Order: sequence, then structure tokens, then C-alpha cells
Amino acid sequence: MSMHLKYMLMASALIAAPAMAQDRNAGQNAGLQDIVVTAQRREENLQKAALAVSAVAGDTLVKQSVTQATDLSRLVPALQVAPAASFTQIYMRGIGSFGANAFAEQGVAFNLDGIYLSRPAAPAALFYDLERIEALKGPQGTLYGRNASGGALNVITAKPKLGETSGFVNAEYGNYNAFKSSAAVNLALGEQWAARLSGQYARHDGYMSDGYDDENTGALRGQVKFDNRAGINATLMLDYGHVGGKGSGGTIMPLIGNGRLGPSDPAVVAAYLGKSPTAPVPQITAKGDGFQDNSYYGAALTANADLGFATLTVIPAWRKTDLNFLSYASSFLIRDIEKSRQGSVEARLANRSGAVNWVAGAYWFNEHVDANQRYDQGSNGLQVNSLLDTQSLAAFGQATVTLAPTFRVTGGLRYTDDRKQQATNFTTMPFVGFVSPGTGNFTPIFATIPAVATTDIHFRKATWKAGVEYDVAPRSLLYASVATGFKSGALYAASGQNYSAPENLTAYTIGSKNRFLDNRLQLNVEAFWWDYRNQQISHLGPVQVATTPGGAVYAPVFLTENAGGAKLYGIEAEVLFKPTPNDLLTADIQWLHARYKTFGYYAYSSSGATPAAGCAVSPTSRIAATAGAAIFSVDCSGRPLVNAPDWTINLAYEHKFDLAGGANLTFGADTRIQSASYVSIDYLPDGRQGAYTTSNARLAYEPAGGRYTLTAFVNNIEDTKVFSASFQSPVKNGVLYNQLRAPRTFGIRGSLRF
Repeated sequence: MSMHLKYMLMASALIAAPAMAQDRNAGQNAGLQDIVVTAQRREENLQKAALAVSAVAGDTLVKQSVTQATDLSRLVPALQVAPAASFTQIYMRGIGSFGANAFAEQGVAFNLDGIYLSRPAAPAALFYDLERIEALKGPQGTLYGRNASGGALNVITAKPKLGETSGFVNAEYGNYNAFKSSAAVNLALGEQWAARLSGQYARHDGYMSDGYDDENTGALRGQVKFDNRAGINATLMLDYGHVGGKGSGGTIMPLIGNGRLGPSDPAVVAAYLGKSPTAPVPQITAKGDGFQDNSYYGAALTANADLGFATLTVIPAWRKTDLNFLSYASSFLIRDIEKSRQGSVEARLANRSGAVNWVAGAYWFNEHVDANQRYDQGSNGLQVNSLLDTQSLAAFGQATVTLAPTFRVTGGLRYTDDRKQQATNFTTMPFVGFVSPGTGNFTPIFATIPAVATTDIHFRKATWKAGVEYDVAPRSLLYASVATGFKSGALYAASGQNYSAPENLTAYTIGSKNRFLDNRLQLNVEAFWWDYRNQQISHLGPVQVATTPGGAVYAPVFLTENAGGAKLYGIEAEVLFKPTPNDLLTADIQWLHARYKTFGYYAYSSSGATPAAGCAVSPTSRIAATAGAAIFSVDCSGRPLVNAPDWTINLAYEHKFDLAGGANLTFGADTRIQSASYVSIDYLPDGRQGAYTTSNARLAYEPAGGRYTLTAFVNNIEDTKVFSASFQSPVKNGVLYNQLRAPRTFGIRGSLRF
């Protein structure tokens, strides 16, 4: 039996889908609960929203022990989230970015309560006291704008509630000395005011043998809400988070079969030193001194005023991210001190009455990044000191017109002007040889190649959306749309060409959302076809640093360049079935075909040896900065996109047992089945994640009244080793370091509500 057929049979065995967004009391009702989302900048029923969006309720995040962005991968099939040192990589159906330095930006927009957070490190210390998470699939260029070419991930916090004093405390303890806790208190402050204070602390020992892959996160969030109950309301939010610990780790392949050996484990160090080139060529090996000391600060005001003909919403926001970390996760030393500040204001008018529902607005964004980054690879080093500035202005509008009681059309347009500037001093230090001072000792010689990168450039783009929707029945919606998105051009350190062009994506979607069987069966199906052009890839490659009579001279720098285009198409089915008030079956099945039409880039080889890649490699005439080095052309056309498995299937079942006296016992289990995929653009066998299955289970007791819940749980029952990222050593050809998702974890959780 083929793997594809096996997956299809397993999927058809369960008629179900994302119960993830059902609220905690869904099992007490005969039918499925309605979910309210704000994916289109207005509140609407998820089943009435004519776009591809999945919602995960805050209560589900607690049940799944989600405390950081990388935990989200197991909840939404279209989503893959992976670490890169202290940064976070978000991929939606293979569209995303390898964000690993101060120049990087995401290809999937990350938003907190409607506020775009630009830094790849920003999705940290936020995953507590949440109302829900929304995953929007496909380009969101009209309402979300820049850097939403692959989609958007919206984190929605729980808001203060007027006239209510309530709260909760969650505490969890498990293996790896894990302790996770979160709490919130909601206070009524008269008839028009309310406040909410919430916090989180999460820690566990390292999953790797040397203590890496640990967690140490603390966060606080305070909110105050005013509502005059006559059309004017405002919510002020202040938050702070800190991420510490040793940070992520990686292990040399193929030693992954020997366990979770960290980068400084003696076995990993010995294996690394044994790979060519060996001593006396200078070597950098991982130590146990890696750390994170990252702080996050935010302030935002969301104000709404009913003007009669429309509602005015104004959202001024400020964000500060201070990174200070040392990492060996990718086989070499990365030392980064980065301070970024962003400010933004969005103002929009929205009307929902009559035959035309419309929203129109303007957006201003400003960011300043001061970064000091050092990369030491032993026989090659790089120091990058950058001042980076981004200013963005946009105007947008979208309207849905009712042409008949059951038929509507939608059109939207956005114009964005991004201005990016840099003043970067960088020095490459490639190894060129040895000298003997007559003592018998070898002294390494490094070439010191200083360069300056300055940029002042605008990236301008109009993005649009057109769609139709038809109510086939009161609980059946059919929709189709064409939408475009773009990711702004990226800067990098080079004295010559030092920026890439924007990437663009056009998505064609047809979908259907349905409820059947007296509101007990939900079936949502989406078919999509995406045209992806000018993809930006980030990798270690050659950039111009000098000019000689023979031509331009190139040295290795981590750069972002346009590498080709791809076609993606597939189908996703979300089914949810509630045969009885006490049973819930769910399934979310995605089939994805994502292949490059064209994909080529340049690779720098310090030794002159042909780079290791699962693609066609050929030499070029480009001049390398040091003798013996060479520059090659790599052509990966026809290969699949990274982080884009053909099949992803999430299955789940939950049953509530009614006990005497009004108490209940709930059993829940879920599994994720994923076909093979690559996790790096090297396309080497060690960078390929094979097909796998990971499953979770939990048993929860709740007494009459529901004041508290006691839960026993186990995640990744199979203890499957799943690659989250892979990176090839810049100086040891073909040597890969892979990072891993969490191993088997288990423990107990207590939740108290008041």
C-alpha cells in the first residue's frame, strides 16, 4: 500500500476537523459552537468568513502546553514554525523566510491584537491568556499589507470585561523538570472601566544532552478598558517579556540516531573535528556557554468611536526588542546584540450596515535597528555592525457589496511605500594560511577585508483582492477569490548590490464552508493555486566587497537574494463531527504540491571544493576574496519547497464521561501524520525529514461546578525525533547540524477558575 493511499484511508476513518477552536463548554451542547474571528478587521462568524482561516482557542493552547511560537506547528497543518537561534521562522504552506539576522523579515505577517510585529524574534513571551490564534492562509496584501505574502498569524489576547471580577490560575509540572504557569485576574472598576492583569512563567531543562533546547520565559501583560456604552471605547495594553536560558541547540548528522546530543557534547565535538578541513586549520567548536538574555516591551492603544455612518478605529503602538544571545545551534558561534524600536499607527473607518460593508484606512510604520553581530566559523569570521531604518506608508480599502440576498462580491486595494536605509560596517576574515616564526609553531593568517554598505531605497507596490461568495443554504457558503501579496525587498551587507527585489505571490482560491446534521457536522474545503515569484532566500553566499582590475571581488556573507519562482497547489479539508453532546471527532487534512519552476543561487566555497548540495552545481568565473576559494552556481529547479510536506493530517477525538454528582472526566487524544519534507535548501539526505507520526493524549477531571480541572497528559507519545531546521557548516563541506522539535513530555496540570 502506498504511503499516500494509507494516509487517505486513515483520514477517511474519522469524519471530523478543527475542533481546536471550540470553546471549553462545547461538549455540553448538542451542536457545534460558532466561532467569532476578526481576520477581515471586523467581527464575523468563522463559518461566514469568505477566506481560508483556521482558529485555535486559547483553552486549546493551554491543553496542548503551548508557551512559545514553535509549539504551534502541531496545531495547524498549513503552518510550520521553527527556531533559528533566538529568531523564529514562520512558514505557511512552504512560504516563509529563514530569518537569522538583523536584516531578516518574515514572509508571514505576525500580528498581536492587530499590531504588526516586524522582528523575527518578536513572537516570544506572548502565548498566555489568549482568546484565540488565527492562521490566515495565502496573501493578505489588502488588509495586512507588507510581508504578508504567505499569510498572517494573528494572536488575540483576552480582553478586560466590564462588570466582572474573575480570573484563573494554571500550573503544570512534568519531566525535564518542566514548570509552566499562567494566571489572570479581571477587575470591574465601576460601570465603564475594567482592568486585566495576566502573566506567565515557563521553564524546562534542556532536551539536549548538554542543556541546550531549554526554556526560561517570564511575561506580564496589563490592560485597562474604558467603554462609555454609547459608542466610544478604548483599551490600553502594556506588556513585558523576558526569554533566558541556554537557547536552541543542534547536533551533527547523522549522530541524531544516538540521542539528543547537543552541540557541545563531546561526541558531537569529536565528530565535527574529524571532518575536513581538520587542524591545524583553525577550528571553532561549541561550548556550554550559550545563552539568551532577550527582553521585549510593548505599549498599544486600541480606540473605537461610533460616528453613526461608520466606526473609527485608531491603533497607535510602540514595540521594543532587545536581543543579547550567544548560540552554537548551527555548528559555529553566533554572537548578537540587537536593539530595535518600532512605532506604528493604523486608522480605519468601517461600515457594516446596508448593502455595502466596507473598510478604508491608512497605516504608518517606522523601525530603527541597531545591531552588532559576530559570526565565527574558525577558518572564516564575519563582524557586522548595522544601523537599519524602515519607514512604511500605506492606504487601503476593501468593500463587500450585496448584489442579491445570497450573493456578494468583494474588492480590495492597498498601496504601500517602503523606504529602507542602512549604514553598515562589516569585516570578513577568511583564513588564508600559516606562517612559521621559527619556533615550530603554526600561526594562522586571516585576511581582513573591511567594507561599507549604504542603502537608501523605496519599494512600492499595489496589492489587490477580488472575490465572490454565495450562500448555497443558510449554513453553506461557497466562495472564490484572487488575492495578491508582496514581501518588501531585503537589505544585506555588501559594498556592491546590497538588496533584493520584493517577492510576489498571487493566490487563486475556491472554498466551501458548511454545517449539516442539525449543526453537528462541519465540513470546510479549500482548493488553492499559488503563483510565487522572486522568492527571497537567505543563506551564506558571495557578495561584492571590493573591485580589482580583474573585476569584482566576492567574500562570504549571510545575504538575501531573489532565487526563483514556484507553483503551489493543493486542497485542505477541515471536518468536525459531534455525534453526541459528549463526543467530538476532528480532522484537518492538507495535500500540497509545492515545486520550484526556477531556483538558483551562488554558493561560496572557502576550500574551493564543490559545495555539497542535492542540486546541480557548476563553477563560475567570479573572483573569490582568498586564494583557493571558489564560487559556484547552484540550480535547484524542480525541487520541492522547504517545510512543505505533500501530506499533513491532524486527527483528534474527545469524549466526556459524566460522573455522579455532576462531575465529569474527559479523555482526549490527537495525532499528526506528516509525509517527508526538506528543512533546508541544501537538499541533502541528512536535511530531509522522513514521514512521521506524533500523538498526544490527556485525561482531565472536573468536579461539579467546574471551578477547577486536574489533567494528566503526555505529548509526542512515540518520542519521534522531528527535525525543525537544518544548517550546513560554512567551512566543513556537507556537514549538517539539525535542530529538533520536543521529545516525549508528560506531566500533570491544574487549572483553577474564579
